[in-house]
Amino acid sequence: MMKVNLLATLATVGATVAISHFGFNPSIQAKNVGTNFLCQNWQGVPATLAKTPDQESVPVLVWQSDYFSDSGYDPSTRCQLVSGRFQYFYNSGQLKYLTTGRMNRMPVVCVTQKQGGSCEGLLFTLKPGSDPTQALKQLMAVRVHASGPLNETSGRVYINFEDYLTQAKHSN
Repeated sequence: MMKVNLLATLATVGATVAISHFGFNPSIQAKNVGTNFLCQNWQGVPATLAKTPDQESVPVLVWQSDYFSDSGYDPSTRCQLVSGRFQYFYNSGQLKYLTTGRMNRMPVVCVTQKQGGSCEGLLFTLKPGSDPTQALKQLMAVRVHASGPLNETSGRVYINFEDYLTQAKHSN
């Protein structure tokens, strides 16, 4: 009988600790009220959308190219993967700026925490031989002459992502 009471007490303590640790974690819950990234059909094609705290959906990237399909990454698959990466970098506080770089000798779009910084996390790979700066401008639909989140530093483009979302919301 004493063994049963001890096990019941341990189970209760364990459950209480688990609930207090996992069930109410303000930092995790705070992230749920922020921006969420998801892949949805937008105007007939897969698109990475940012759902802002006011529940507005802002298209971030539209996935039309079949270039990587032979490697198993059709537009829908890339949309799912990259939307997950946006969410990961957002949740971890790394999604400050988008920029370009090279990884494994391939042009990429990546995240960095400061303007002028180097790639800190891969968002997605571009077609070989493409101009990453031009591709990022086109993908994000940012005009060079527009006043906005686009900054060019030493030949690289840096897009302040929070500013981009704010402007994109107001242009929808």
